[in-house]
Amino acid sequence: MKLRIKFEVNDGQELKKLSRTFSNLDKTLTNEELKNFANAYIALSEVESSRFEKIIEEEIK
Repeated sequence: MKLRIKFEVNDGQELKKLSRTFSNLDKTLTNEELKNFANAYIALSEVESSRFEKIIEEEIK
């Protein structure tokens, strides 16, 4: 499972769109735990807006 955090940061001159992806996450993590992690991560900087995406990998046979 992966977690992608998309966010926008104002660097004083322009609004920059950024994305961070965390992979190989424990599949037993709940959505609430993932949300808490993502909120803690974006709290490290001055974020204008954010969106979280849970990416589940499934093997196609």
